[in-house]
Amino acid sequence: MNSWLVSIGVVLDPWQRRDLAAWMAVDASGNWAATEVGELVARQNGKGEILLAYDLLHLFVIRRKDSRPKTVVHTSHEVKTNTEALQKLTSTVRANPDLMARVSQIYEGNNEQGIRLKPRPGQRRGDRIKFIARSKNSGRGFTADVIIYDEAQELSQASYRALTFTATTVKNRQEVFTGTVPEEGVNDAEVFEGLRDRGRDGSRKNKRTCWVEYSPVGSDDPKLAKKIDLTDEKNWEAANPAIDVRVYRETTSEELNRDTSPDKEGFARERLSIWPNRPAAEAVKRSELDLTVWDRSVSDDAGVTGDGVVLALALGKAGAFGTIAKAVRVDSEQVAVEHHRTDKGTRWVAEELKSLKAEYRNALVVLDAKNAAAVISSLETAKVKFLSMNLDEIAAAQALFVEHVNAGLVPHRPQAEVRKSLEFATTRNIGRAGVTWEQSDPKIPVSIAQAVTWAFWGVLKSEASPKKELPPPPAPRTLPGDVVPSDIDLRIVRF
Repeated sequence: MNSWLVSIGVVLDPWQRRDLAAWMAVDASGNWAATEVGELVARQNGKGEILLAYDLLHLFVIRRKDSRPKTVVHTSHEVKTNTEALQKLTSTVRANPDLMARVSQIYEGNNEQGIRLKPRPGQRRGDRIKFIARSKNSGRGFTADVIIYDEAQELSQASYRALTFTATTVKNRQEVFTGTVPEEGVNDAEVFEGLRDRGRDGSRKNKRTCWVEYSPVGSDDPKLAKKIDLTDEKNWEAANPAIDVRVYRETTSEELNRDTSPDKEGFARERLSIWPNRPAAEAVKRSELDLTVWDRSVSDDAGVTGDGVVLALALGKAGAFGTIAKAVRVDSEQVAVEHHRTDKGTRWVAEELKSLKAEYRNALVVLDAKNAAAVISSLETAKVKFLSMNLDEIAAAQALFVEHVNAGLVPHRPQAEVRKSLEFATTRNIGRAGVTWEQSDPKIPVSIAQAVTWAFWGVLKSEASPKKELPPPPAPRTLPGDVVPSDIDLRIVRF
């Protein structure tokens, strides 16, 4: 590979040869070891020479395994970058009579840029390379074997989708991304950043990703990156493989001194390729409830059933939807909770509660009368008796529920909607009584968190309430067949 390049006048530096070999490594079956390749290197180091060599090899040396014509697509963000890459390629081809003898046509117009070769035996059309300035529609309508995304820090999702699906039907496909560190808030670099993350990850799931990066040690760490000494020439060398060849120390020093950006972040980005990973997202703590403990309390056997079930009702804002939850005592310490149903509107609520009360032998129903105002009338019509919670009881329910959850005493079935409601539920003060659940995300109902909390409290409340003494049984009645003999003369007795 390298000897052929040298024979046509393309001489690569050692680092360029090494990187090109990594890009073009093959597996045991002869296919590309990496289906996606990324290279991050500072400007003016010579990545364009690697791309030139890559273009030449794919156009003139590497053929498809079948006789079908091969298409290489070379894209850039700017037209001038595309034009420059095409000029490098065409000048090399024109300088080599053996290569020119294989060329059918060179396109250098504004509407089409590229090179098509003469057909090989078995081909109706020859292999080709096309140079395309990217847009959300560029590349649609043809199939590409290889796609190159130069200036990948400017590669938008729309442009990427327009091109990447041209290689869907190609078995041995490869995509190459080369670029520099994007500027936050300026460059649309979601695609390049995703590739960077997969490449740095290095796990088996990303084994078809090749990532080459030139940057100082610690550049990937959000904490260490801030401490990198920008004046240390060892860091200049780490980030610039062509130092003292194409990138000169004197010029690099001037770039650093003349950088007026805050903390010299422009120099750090452009010359040292410092691009830290995004800090791991910290879980937003919206309440005192420990979701880690909640997750540990999941059990498929924690369904709410049997005697002593308590039902709770919570409505969404303006009665847009309603939620019913259940709870029951499991043992001396644990109370299980379960989401029963959440549905639009409120017209279904009264009949559902009436049915559940009958199913669970006149189960206790608890609710916040203010929250449930829209259905109080329908509950009374359906003769569904309920216990209305006051502010102190609502606050107590919240405190007791959180305390028991955090102690691992609230088993529950794996219901994702309950966890999500608890995760996104925040709290609000209710006078001096304490706090209760409050919605933090308009798309995630807080009513589920409210209902399981109130159902839990209902179990404790029912256990704390004094049991009503049953009235004494009525005196046994004397039936006509059990007449007791008497001295009374029934003919003359007065009733």
